[in-house]
Amino acid sequence: MIDFQKVQAYQSAIVQAQIMLKNGIIDKDDIVSIEHKLAEKYGLKTGSIYREIDLINVAFRANMV
Repeated sequence: MIDFQKVQAYQSAIVQAQIMLKNGIIDKDDIVSIEHKLAEKYGLKTGSIYREIDLINVAFRANMV
């Protein structure tokens, strides 16, 4: 059973890390490390639907040219 307070805290922390990435304070390698550590801290497993997956999605990918 997932504790939704932990999920909310995880997502809040991820948003802060994404803001730092956008502002150039950290780079992509840092945010990958941060995401992994936050998932461990809040008890989210690798396959959890609540984990941030934007790290593996490329914005320009599409099925139409």
